[in-house]
Amino acid sequence: MKVVILGQHPLNPKKIRGGVETCIIGLVNELKKYSNVEIHVITTEIMWKDVTKIVDNVTIHYLASPPLPRFTTINTIDRYRTIKKIKELKPDVVHAHMSSNGYYALKSGFPNVITIHGYVKDEYDPKVQPGLLGMIRRRAALPMEEYVFKHAKILTVLSFYTQKKIEPFCKGEIHIIPNGIERGWISIQNKEKEGRILFVGRISPIKRIEHLLHAVKKLKNNIKNVELHIVGNFNENISCYFDSLQKFIKENGLSENVKFMGALHGNDLKREYSECSVFVITSQIEAFPTVILEAMVSGKPVVATNVGGIPYLIKNRETGFLFEYGNINDLADKITNLLNNKKLRCKMGENGKKLAMKLDWKEIAKRYYDLYKKAIDDEKRK
Repeated sequence: MKVVILGQHPLNPKKIRGGVETCIIGLVNELKKYSNVEIHVITTEIMWKDVTKIVDNVTIHYLASPPLPRFTTINTIDRYRTIKKIKELKPDVVHAHMSSNGYYALKSGFPNVITIHGYVKDEYDPKVQPGLLGMIRRRAALPMEEYVFKHAKILTVLSFYTQKKIEPFCKGEIHIIPNGIERGWISIQNKEKEGRILFVGRISPIKRIEHLLHAVKKLKNNIKNVELHIVGNFNENISCYFDSLQKFIKENGLSENVKFMGALHGNDLKREYSECSVFVITSQIEAFPTVILEAMVSGKPVVATNVGGIPYLIKNRETGFLFEYGNINDLADKITNLLNNKKLRCKMGENGKKLAMKLDWKEIAKRYYDLYKKAIDDEKRK
């Protein structure tokens, strides 16, 4: 069985950029153990020429994409080159991640399985991404998503939340298959530094990091050693958002309490999880944030907004606390509760770890493999 996987794949496997790459690497690491599966990964990357790598019998095709905004290439050069490469490889099945790649898979004409990681209509809602740039992105991405929902025969989603969102628009079958957690996370030791709060994610307006800064400002008055570590990089196109965060920190005397750690990977990232007391996510919208799984399997309690797919990951008052999006007082109170109660932190952390450890990539890969066979068989029966 020749399988082509479409989606983001890092040039350096030790430097994973986000949940989609985490998912693809976790899946590939299990599928490559199947003796009857030949795996090709096709991904676009901003570079000047194509690169092909063979790693552990997995062929990764990095297609060069010009240094332009994604919305200008997604339905032009990236579309043309990706579909061309699929046709060159002549796979038995294509597994596409995200709706844009799902569009390419459908247009290629080969049997396919499409994984929806996020609901584009929500993520590019004018309330979430206002302004001209948000409007341009919506016009580029939404028609592709709508096409996928209308024509895909086999779709997978990460949570019940996304299934509910897209079900009214889909004609094909929808399977819920969550992301897994890499086994290396299980061995993380707890080296907690009391008062340490951790945020991991893109430094982007949709993450609403300013809400967390407002909470830290409140916490500083009651908790002497409170410290926030922000792990993640930012896009230069939205550097004004990063600048606004730094300005708030300076104006409110938080320079000793807040540290930007940059993008971290591997053991450096695991150390941040190991040393934190509480993990916090303040996003306006999320489908299935992998960082929550990483925090849970690290044995840390999570405080998160009750939006999107988050309530399907966190058991409120058992593995962490949910709070109403934008309610900074509630956010600060819940963080305070955990920082002041080590017994509660440990209990919630233990509960979360047990839950996250059930999400094994070996079992998840088997479910995808079965869907690949179904897609191939369905095509033969036409």
